[in-house]
Amino acid sequence: VEEVLEDNGYKLSDKVILFDGVCNLCNSAVNFVLDHDTEERFRFAALQSETGHALLRKARRDPHDLSTMVLVEEGVVFDQSDAVLRIGQQLTLPGNAQLAAAVARVVVPKPVRDWLCTDVVSKNRIKWFGMSGQCRLMDDDLETRFLS
Repeated sequence: VEEVLEDNGYKLSDKVILFDGVCNLCNSAVNFVLDHDTEERFRFAALQSETGHALLRKARRDPHDLSTMVLVEEGVVFDQSDAVLRIGQQLTLPGNAQLAAAVARVVVPKPVRDWLCTDVVSKNRIKWFGMSGQCRLMDDDLETRFLS
């Protein structure tokens, strides 16, 4: 696992968002993060990629589980609503959106947040938003932000 990660450019200090590479909602979320990550804090890997599988295996998770976006932040794994809100707190967003994400993590109970993320959105995302037949195409300007 370590060799695969090293060969694909992963560093323990990275903040990597793992996403379903064929899900239209997930690809839109990646585009949103790219547009609002002015500090370029995040890197990305499809859950289906070699790096995605290796990071999930390293965290003792099922590498074939595509049910939720995952954030691997300096080696620590966050999923479901924790991943979404931690990402939101680190983006350059209008108004008080970062504060709202921080407050939601504290005020809204995790089971409620995860029910919304997993049971409602994740289970219906393909039905509601569709899927593409392939993982996203690479833009030369963004290539260094993506791990294969």
